[in-house]
Amino acid sequence: MSVTAYEQAPTTEKADSAQRTFSRLSLTALISTILLIMVGSIVRVTGNGLGCPDWPLCYGQAIPPFYLSAWVEFLHRLFGAAVVLQVAALIFLSWRWYRPDKWIFRTAVFTTIVLSIQVVLGGIHVIYELPRWTGWVHTGVAMLVAGAIAVWLAVSHQAIRALGKRTANLLKRTRLVLWTSIAAGASYVLLLTGSLVTRTGASLVCPSFPNCGLEMVPDNLQSIVTIQMAHRFVAFVVAFTIILTLYYLLKNSRYDSGLRHFAWLLIGLLSLQFFLGISNVLLHLPMWSRVLHLGTGASIWAVMVILSVTLLRGEDQAIQSSLS
Repeated sequence: MSVTAYEQAPTTEKADSAQRTFSRLSLTALISTILLIMVGSIVRVTGNGLGCPDWPLCYGQAIPPFYLSAWVEFLHRLFGAAVVLQVAALIFLSWRWYRPDKWIFRTAVFTTIVLSIQVVLGGIHVIYELPRWTGWVHTGVAMLVAGAIAVWLAVSHQAIRALGKRTANLLKRTRLVLWTSIAAGASYVLLLTGSLVTRTGASLVCPSFPNCGLEMVPDNLQSIVTIQMAHRFVAFVVAFTIILTLYYLLKNSRYDSGLRHFAWLLIGLLSLQFFLGISNVLLHLPMWSRVLHLGTGASIWAVMVILSVTLLRGEDQAIQSSLS
């Protein structure tokens, strides 16, 4: 039995059980993290970011008083605590079972660092009354946590691992790995620019789409117009890289149906995201559209990370096979 599967397990059956446990926890943690990001968006959109004016308590109490704003923020904190517990469990299991596996254990080290930063940032964000820079960094770190959990899911889920093995030789003849990795990186940059748009008040500075719609930009609006248009430019870059990824996925899907499944998932998420982005502009930022826009963006980022890691591991296996 490989020690990378389950270091303490004396039988293959226990190794399989450990892998299933780790995979299921990774999936639930990823879903919970994306939902937490959406709940945080609801808190921000409804203006309840300071519903609890202190941290980690709320109005100096473990259980806040019965103010609506306080409970909106308090429930967000409870949801965050649940996610932290799930991620902490994954970090512990990574150390306990998977220390020899570089993908899992190094991800655990990285996640320990970024999760610690995230908890501290959450407190700073409240104590200093929601400064823009902490909110922006807070969103960026949250996406890194989601990406790390996506890595764990990619390397532990049985079906995803099997896809990487099946496509190992196929990947030698395609540019799929390259464009998938570029698309994943671009997706993260898009999330950062989107958060910057929200934090700087640039969401409705441009009244039309795809152009800004302003015949002349006043000097006092120049910076936020630039931020808004930069976000749109990055969105088109992401769309371009994902379309190229889709091309290679569909081109090679005749060899493996798993690639086709990823392709259709990305097509659905990308279509939904563009619809929500346009809705934000034309409908003047309805709450449902803003929250779903962020959640869909986080989902695209997670899927691209899962696909990238799956294919990179497949490529590593192909190289190792050729050298052996």
